[in-house]
Amino acid sequence: MNKKGRYEGAIALIKSQTNYTDEEANEKIEKWEGNYMNVIKEYLNPNFNMKHVKKDDRSVNQKMMGEIRGFMDTITVGFKKRKAEEEKKQEYLKRVYAEFLEVKKCYPTCKYDPPRILSCDFNCNNTLCPGELLPDKKYSKMKNEEPKNEVINL
Repeated sequence: MNKKGRYEGAIALIKSQTNYTDEEANEKIEKWEGNYMNVIKEYLNPNFNMKHVKKDDRSVNQKMMGEIRGFMDTITVGFKKRKAEEEKKQEYLKRVYAEFLEVKKCYPTCKYDPPRILSCDFNCNNTLCPGELLPDKKYSKMKNEEPKNEVINL
């Protein structure tokens, strides 16, 4: 099959979208190796495939200061984010401590009052009280989770 027969539909499309004649459409479609979209794009904008090179006219000092500003902007955003997270954490801790104090009012015998008093009785009824502080730095009411060594017989 000849090239004209192969590009017949594309040439008809190009002619309907542009003011090209048959000869011009054939020439353009062969130039673009059958890509009719590029032919139409070239008709609408002859410089469509030229890459725009962005020229940086800044001096070395301006480039350096721009890099420093960009770096400092990144650091500032990170600092503000960490600060907000820390404030959120402190607010949460205050809320938990206030809740603990409310529950503690119901148990007048509970001596646990962090950070001043870190230990209480072993059998304190307060559900939020961790109990007595043991010599191994664990509290008596905390579950003793020891790793279980399972033996698997094969």
